[in-house]
Formats: sequence, structure tokens, C-alpha cells
Amino acid sequence: MSDNSIDEVSRLLFVSFSGSHGVEKSDLIRLWSLELQWMKPNDAQSAIDKLLQSGWLIENNGILTSANGVKEILPELGWRPILRIISNPPDFISQDIVKSAPAVNLPKSEIVVAVIQSESISPQVTDRPPDRSEGNIPKLIKLISQKSKLDNREVVRRAQRKRRSLGPVTLWMALALVAREQGLDMVEIVSVIEAI
Repeated sequence: MSDNSIDEVSRLLFVSFSGSHGVEKSDLIRLWSLELQWMKPNDAQSAIDKLLQSGWLIENNGILTSANGVKEILPELGWRPILRIISNPPDFISQDIVKSAPAVNLPKSEIVVAVIQSESISPQVTDRPPDRSEGNIPKLIKLISQKSKLDNREVVRRAQRKRRSLGPVTLWMALALVAREQGLDMVEIVSVIEAI
């Protein structure tokens, strides 16, 4: 598999587990399919199973976490995972395995992929996405839903419709537009968007 495939899975896991110590499988399916509308629930279930089989995800007592050593790649604004890659991910190779590669006798192709992966890790450690507002999206959806009396799904559906019509716009901006459309207090909405 190419570096692009490795990077694509790394981006997905960064977005899914950033600031989290693990999530239940059903919550991850809900995030990918209903909240972010990246894929259908069945596709999300299948992708999680494939990521578990290939070693990218670890399940412990019903809680999913990303494997140790997954490089943190911040996705650019408007990024969406490529379902074709997520549904058929490359096998995860830990940095520890790369260091002990001669003793493990990994195939040469896997060692090369792992070495390229380890060389491309940025020495800069990031503890949050470049767009800090991205982490407040679930709170924003909940607030808009409560104040407008719309279902969470309807709020997300309207925001996604706005994103499709406007082009490259962030989800939080589309949600703010939905809130404005519903006549909500924008000072309160902005305070949730800007909360750190």
C-alpha cells in the first residue's frame, strides 16, 4: 500500500480520537455516519472491523483506541476520508517493529513502508487541530438542536446541505449558518464555537 493510504488512515484516526482516551464502537459509528456523514452506518461498521483486523484500532473491554505509534496527521479543512482506502486499510506497522525489523524478519516491502512512515513523522507535537473550533462541533450541534427544537440529525443534515451548496466551508461554519437561519442568539453560538 502507498504512503497515501497510510496517511489517509492516520488522518481518520487523528480526527476520531483526538483528545480522547477511547470510544465505544457504537459512538465511533455514530460519529462517522450520523454526525459527520462521511459514510453509511454499515460502511462505518465494516471499516472499523477492517481497521481492527489490520491493527490500526485496538479493542479493550468494548473501548476502541488507535494503536500506539499511529502518526498524527492533521487533515486540511474540508477533508473527508476516502471510503475505498478506509475499507481496505494497509496493515499497521508499529515503530517498535521497525526498530527490531532484522530480528522479526519482516518482508522488505513492509520495512520500507514503515521506515518511510517513521521518517515523515513531524518532530512537532500537536495537541489540537489547527482549527480549534473543530473540537466543539458536538457541543454546537447539541446547542442548536436544543434551542431550535430540531433533532440532532436534522441540524447536521441542514449543515451538510449548506456545505454542499457553498463549497469549501467548515462544518462549524455551516452549523453557525443553520443557527442563524433558526434565529438563535449568535453570541451564544459564537461562544461555543470559540470555546477552548
